[in-house]
Amino acid sequence: MSFLYATFKKDISRWRQDLVAISIWVGIPFMIGGLITAMVDQDSGGGPMGTLLIADLDETLVSGVVGAAFSQGELADLIGVKPVSEAEGLELVEAGEASGFLIIPKGFQDAFLDNTPVTLTLKTNPSQTILPGIIQDVTEVLLDAGFYVQQVFGDEIKQIKDGDIPDSMADAFVSEMAVQIQNKMERLSEQVTPPVIEVEIVEPPPEEPQPDIGLLFLPGIVLMALMFAAQGLSADYWKERELGTLRRLVSTPGLLSRFVLGKALAAAVLMTIIGGGTLLVGFLYHDIVWNKFLPSILWVVVGGVGLFAWFAALQMLFSTTNAANLLTSIIIFPLLMMGGSFFPLEILPDWLAAIGRLSPNGYIVDQLTGELTSATAWTFDARAWGIVGAMLLSGLTISVWRLQTGFARK
Repeated sequence: MSFLYATFKKDISRWRQDLVAISIWVGIPFMIGGLITAMVDQDSGGGPMGTLLIADLDETLVSGVVGAAFSQGELADLIGVKPVSEAEGLELVEAGEASGFLIIPKGFQDAFLDNTPVTLTLKTNPSQTILPGIIQDVTEVLLDAGFYVQQVFGDEIKQIKDGDIPDSMADAFVSEMAVQIQNKMERLSEQVTPPVIEVEIVEPPPEEPQPDIGLLFLPGIVLMALMFAAQGLSADYWKERELGTLRRLVSTPGLLSRFVLGKALAAAVLMTIIGGGTLLVGFLYHDIVWNKFLPSILWVVVGGVGLFAWFAALQMLFSTTNAANLLTSIIIFPLLMMGGSFFPLEILPDWLAAIGRLSPNGYIVDQLTGELTSATAWTFDARAWGIVGAMLLSGLTISVWRLQTGFARK
């Protein structure tokens, strides 16, 4: 046990002097994760919001209806209406600070009531495409609606406008107009009902709340840091060989297993610092309940040491340190791509996500995602612990075997 502790202490002491490497292992995932999270948070802020400037030169009831139409229902979530003067509106829309500028001319209400031509002027922002198109379409719909109102109720509108009714006859006139309008509505109803197409509204089943898309990126970012650390730590076997440490150990095979275990324990400490720090930031940022922190960090440490053990075994399969570092670097990026570090497995096509979950880091990411997004803590079952435990033990066993069968003697 003293030799195991000496190996552990030696590795910790050496890695404390190489803070630059540790900073790189943590810094790259933090940078990538920060950029991804910032973009995701920006995209999840809702749909586009435009501004419609309205210069109401008429300032009447009918002209006010036009402006109010853009502030109703879902349209209000897309377009904000701002009253302006004609000069201010022209200046703002030409400066590109609004999606559109609508000028309602003086005399608009009189023209509508008299059924005479009138022109609305709409200027749109050429640098935008969707919102100006919506504004134009809504304006055309309003004009069409005004036209049909005139066609149907033009006589009533003219009577109301031109009627000079004494106060004693006002109630009778209002009643007569109401009856005429109701009769027209009933005749129109006979023509449009019953509808040709029957629509049955079916309530969809309640959807389960979806996790924040930014949270789905967190497990992959954590594993990215651990993958970089596992690759860097595994290259230490080549340094030990170049320093002659392994040649001195090969004559005492019993020490090789303790040597490998000591390095694994040192790697576990670094994985705790790297994985725990990354998780801590993620828990604070996404406001994750803290009873999930302990199982999450235990999971990433065991999984991270397992990755280290397998990277070490791969390192010792090559004949030179340059070839080992090159090949492991080539392997690491495809694993990151399909293992959920750049794109969450939940948003990948099913067939690609299935392949990703078969990779060692993808399996760890998938289980960690389940823990972070579940309603309860400690969702890792015995089968999951058994898989990562088998990965860890098999990697360490292969590393010891490789040291005994030639790597340490060269």
